[in-house]
Formats: sequence, C-alpha cells, structure tokens
Amino acid sequence: MKAITYSRVSTKEQKEEGFSIPAQQKLLTLYSIEKAIRVIKDFVDIETAKQAGRSDFNNMIKFLRANPDVKIILCEKTDRLYRNFKDYVLLEDLGLEIHLVKENEIISKESKSHTKFIHGIKVLMAKNYIDNLSEETAKGMREKAEQGHYPSRAPLGYDNDPEIHQIKPDPQTAELTRKLFEWYATAEYSLKLLAKKAYDEGLAFKKSGKRLTPGALEIILKNPLYYGEFRWAGKLYKGQHEPLITKELFDRVQAVFARHNKPRFRKHEFAFAGLLTCGHCGCSITTEEKIKPSGRRYVYYRCTGFKGRCNEPYMNEEMLSEKLGDVIKNIRIDDQILEWVKEALKLSHREEREYHKNMVDELNKDISKIQGRLAKIYEDKLDGVITNDLWEDLRAKYTNEQEHRQNALRAHLSANQSYYDDGVRILELANKAHFLYLRQNHQERAKLLRTVLSDCSLKDGTLYPIYKKPFDMIAKGLFIGNWRPQRDSNPRYRLESQTIIPPLYRLFPL
Repeated sequence: MKAITYSRVSTKEQKEEGFSIPAQQKLLTLYSIEKAIRVIKDFVDIETAKQAGRSDFNNMIKFLRANPDVKIILCEKTDRLYRNFKDYVLLEDLGLEIHLVKENEIISKESKSHTKFIHGIKVLMAKNYIDNLSEETAKGMREKAEQGHYPSRAPLGYDNDPEIHQIKPDPQTAELTRKLFEWYATAEYSLKLLAKKAYDEGLAFKKSGKRLTPGALEIILKNPLYYGEFRWAGKLYKGQHEPLITKELFDRVQAVFARHNKPRFRKHEFAFAGLLTCGHCGCSITTEEKIKPSGRRYVYYRCTGFKGRCNEPYMNEEMLSEKLGDVIKNIRIDDQILEWVKEALKLSHREEREYHKNMVDELNKDISKIQGRLAKIYEDKLDGVITNDLWEDLRAKYTNEQEHRQNALRAHLSANQSYYDDGVRILELANKAHFLYLRQNHQERAKLLRTVLSDCSLKDGTLYPIYKKPFDMIAKGLFIGNWRPQRDSNPRYRLESQTIIPPLYRLFPL
C-alpha cells in the first residue's frame, strides 16, 4: 500500500518537545512499518511569523491528483492536517484513507456515519482553535501597539531587537534612510531618480540587495513610523522607538508628494462634469463633444436620460460657464460690508477665544495631574510597592491619556487663532469670487464652484444652486440684504431693520 505523510508545525511549537517535525515523522515512520505501508513521499509545512500559509499542503493535493494510485495519508492528528472545513471536504472528494496515528483512527468513505460525525466535530474544533489563536495573536499585537511598540517586522532603516522586543535604528541603513527624506524634500527627484540615487549610495532591499522600486520608496516616504508614530489596524500610535527624522521633515516630504500628484487637466477634459444634476428627473448632467468639419470643438451639457427621455435642453459650455458666473456673483460682499463683518468677527472672536482659553487651562491641569501619577507609580515600582507588569499597564494607560489630552490641547491652541483667520479668508473669498471667476479658465472656475457649492441643478436652462455654509447665508442676503450705515458704531447693528447679526462662530463652525 502506497502512502504519503504530512507534518505541520509552527515556530513556537517547534521548540516544544513532542511537536517538532522529527518527532512527528518518527511517529509516522514507526506506524508505517507496523502496518506494512510504503511511504513514497513526505510533505512538511513549517509556519513562521514571517511566512504563514501551507505551501506543502497545496503541493500534497497536486501530488495526490497526479498519482491516483496513492490513496493513504499518514498524519499525527486532526489539527495537524486540517485548518478549516474546506480542507476536510477537499480531501474527502479525493476518496482517500486518512490515518490519524495519535488518535488511533482511520477515516475513509467506508467509515461509519458516527465515526465521520465525530471526525467532523474534531475538524471544527481544530478550526476554532486556529481562529482563537489568530484572535489572541491579533490581540497581543494590538496590546503591544498600545504600549508604543511596533508589533511587526522592522522596516528599512530599522532592526528588530529581540532583547527589548522593540525596533531600533539599523547602523548600516538608518543614515541613508534618513537621507531619502532629505533628498526627496528638495523636490529635485522623482521616485525613479531617487531609487537610482539610493542604490548608487548603497541603499537597497534587505534580502535581495536589489534596487528599491518607486512603489517601495513611496511607502517608506509616507510611513509616519520614521518620525515616531506608526499605524496599526487603522489606528495611529505614538511609538517608543527612536525616530530617524523630524515631523517637520516628514511634512515637507508629504507637501512634495501633494505637488507631484496635482492633477493635470487633459486637453479634452470636461470642466463642469459631475457638477450639475437635472432639475426635471434628478439624473446627472453629462457632457457631449462635437467637432465640426472645420475642426472646431464644441462641448454640450445635457441630461443623461437614465430614467427615461428628458426634456431638458442641451446647453453649450460657454453659456453654462456664463450662467455659473452669476451663481458666483450671488455670494459677493462689497468692500464696505466686508470691513464691517470683519470687525464684527473680531468681537465675536472674543467669546470663542475665552472658550478655548478655559479648555486649555483645564487640559493643562489634567496633563499635570497625569504627570504626577506617572511619577508616583514609577516611585512605587522602584520601592517594590507594585509589580513590573502593573507598572507597565499603568504607564501605558496614563501615557495614552496624556497623549489624548496633548492632542486636544494642540487642537484648541490652533483653533484659537485659526477661527478668526479662516473666517476672514472665507469672507475675502466671497468678496473676490466673481472677480477671480472671470479671469480663470473653465477648469479653475470649476474648482471655485466646488468650493462654494454643495449641489446645483439645471432646469429649463436655469440654474438652482445649493451653497455650502456659510456661503448659503451670504447668498440669501444675510450680509448683503438692506445693509446701510447707521449712527450706531457697533458693527453688530448695521441693518436698517435693526436685525442683529448672530454670533459669527455659528456662521463659521471651523
């Protein structure tokens, strides 16, 4: 009787007596001699943290299909052979005789239904064990990330330190990796040229020694790990490892990417495509290009008619652009009113500033309190009052709380200034929007329209815009209206109707 053997082990199990590949193969060899079974091939899978999956299991399936006279598989036990129910069905379809040596069980098509049922339960238990192991592994890696330790293989420029279970700068590649960021930040290199320069300087892939690809370089240059933070499972963590670059250098590199990735308009790109919907049926307004015998190009906008024939007439691009200009004109604020509103914004800013000041004070108190707790638990650790494990848990907890409050503090400090600045920028945009619109090409006009509009419909040749905040209030006449200078010097009271301007922080929720 011809047979094959299958053995599987993980790196962790390899170290434990009784689980190793030699131990499994010895057991299977003794069994084959005892049962007078001739083993013609052995298949072995060793799963590691770097290389998951079972390549030799797939090779075994191919071998069995190519050699139909081999009908026996010898394996130590159920969870060595199967990882899911799909494996069970796959092997069953081959009509095999499976000998699970340690469990003293033979499974074949002739096995009793009760035996097959019990075997199926074991397969499901094996699957559950693997799923649970996977969940525990993911949980452990997530906990490691929470403590600020990067839970994976070190990227280029770093090495994994098995003693401290942390990544550390690689003496051979760290400096050159840092220079990658400096070179690219100059905006003088494309990714392709940068790959060549890095290779010429001695920087290459760790294993193969081959030149870095542009794709690999982009991943490196966009990885926050190099300035001290890292992403894991979609979340950004503050790392405990030594950064290779500053956050400022990282931001400069991202700015270069933004400039390089700036969209370039094609010769025949339709500027206002995707900007309008049909007021009759709600379908999109699409574009159609016609070229006259003279070679002149005309662009028309029409309803897609997706819901059936629509009576909305065609409109050429030049006429549409002119009508959209009137939409922009509706949000214009004249120079005198702009100055009044800016003055009112300053007054309103005092209230907003007071709010942020109070929040900053509270957050600073919280941060000081957390720092005190960190100092205390450190002393308790040194005095032996708490265990090292408890110290690590508490330190991670308080450090995480401190980081959250510091982020909130930065946001409030930034908002305290940007509130007024951003509000003024919006008002100045409204003041100059139509002037800018008239002096730009269609593509730039479309950009301006997308800045101020959330939607716009076209019905019977007339546009019905829906403005984004706060441009909707400007278009409705909140600022323009019947404003006239009054004797009252307070810029909050400038309307003939004596309507009071609402607090501007409601108009500019920045």
